[in-house]
Amino acid sequence: MPYIKTIDESEATGQLKEIYDRRKDHHSGKVSNIAKLFSLRPDLLEAQHKFSRAIQFGGSSLGVKREEMISVLVGSLLKCSY
Repeated sequence: MPYIKTIDESEATGQLKEIYDRRKDHHSGKVSNIAKLFSLRPDLLEAQHKFSRAIQFGGSSLGVKREEMISVLVGSLLKCSY
């Protein structure tokens, strides 16, 4: 049970539902828990998504492929399950 109140996908309406529908994982069809943390502030959810994309994919001169390889390696070393 999270300490931060979130709005579940089944309870989302309006702007939040539209954002959730766009942010669903292509494989699982679910919205990430990180996205749900911003559910009370859909405006910040959109800003967080843009920021996240900018720093995670193509935010350096390494290129997306190398950035993703580094991300997978670091996640594995840290035993990250997310």
